[in-house]
Amino acid sequence: MTGRERVLSALKRIETSRVPIGEIGGGYTDVIIQAVLGDKYDLGPDASFLNHQRIREILGADIVGARVTGPPVEMVGIHEDWGTETFRDYWGATHTQPPDATVQLVEPIAHSPEELESWRPPDVRDFDSSLVNRWKNTTDFFVLATLNAGFDLGYELLGFERFMMWTIQARHIMKQYYEKLIETNLTLALMSAEAGADAILIADDLAFNTGTFVDPDYLRSDYFPILKNMVAEIKRQGLPVFFHSDGDLKHVIPDLIDCGIDVLQSCDPNANMDIPTLKGEYGRDLAFMGNIDVDLLANGNVDEVKNTTRNLIHDARSGGGFILGTSNVVASYCQPENLKAMYAVAHKELK
Repeated sequence: MTGRERVLSALKRIETSRVPIGEIGGGYTDVIIQAVLGDKYDLGPDASFLNHQRIREILGADIVGARVTGPPVEMVGIHEDWGTETFRDYWGATHTQPPDATVQLVEPIAHSPEELESWRPPDVRDFDSSLVNRWKNTTDFFVLATLNAGFDLGYELLGFERFMMWTIQARHIMKQYYEKLIETNLTLALMSAEAGADAILIADDLAFNTGTFVDPDYLRSDYFPILKNMVAEIKRQGLPVFFHSDGDLKHVIPDLIDCGIDVLQSCDPNANMDIPTLKGEYGRDLAFMGNIDVDLLANGNVDEVKNTTRNLIHDARSGGGFILGTSNVVASYCQPENLKAMYAVAHKELK
């Protein structure tokens, strides 16, 4: 059975001889890829594709994440505090990568609601979907095309505090903003479908570990109806829709089901998102992916990782609808031996 067949079986609630396993997006940072591949790490002109293919083959992963690619970022200067390059993305926001920190927003796409109202997203008709097509036509991995919607990307382009303030002060303009972002990302989804993607992953963080960033009623009135239309259009192409969000989503899982989401990914145990429990309550309507704590892969030992993985498979595999993976992606600070142990258990725990 190929990785593609194994994941499709899980989505159909068919229990396979071993559970499918994999990650979303890039899945594994380059630090991890180098550590796992060792002298098999490629440095040639096709290095990115070959290295991502090899790590999945070595680990026995079933899934590859791929994106429709846009133009490269534009280097626009040097940050005066950190001395790092600043770069503008195709959405129009400027960022930098400080030492030992995550990417930081330097200049948002708008400084006022009035500026945001006149902001226009990029024309993506000339974006390149060939990578999605290549993964589909040259490998047996389940190709999970990754894109955004309107909420997570919305605050990444504005800054979280500004974004949250305007949801109250400029509600009508923010709703228009979601619509612009979702329309653009829907175009990317349709391009991915045409290129051969097996499913679409919408990455759209809505929550922290104790609940959603905003009142669920706000999401129900101003955001979920727009997301629902996006999902419906994707599913008209015959593709299942995965949804990634960190945090505790329990108050809005019924809303995500109503939006047409097929698979919920992340399911972070630190946010009380336990897949066996969630399956018991929502398993008829949703499949689930993830649930292995990234911090466990970073700070635990091999035996702890093996035991956690083994117990999760035992408790979650019945009746399909479960894909094993981390609660986000495999970060640079994870221990390679723990990652290998997690995947090895999945291959040993057979029905």
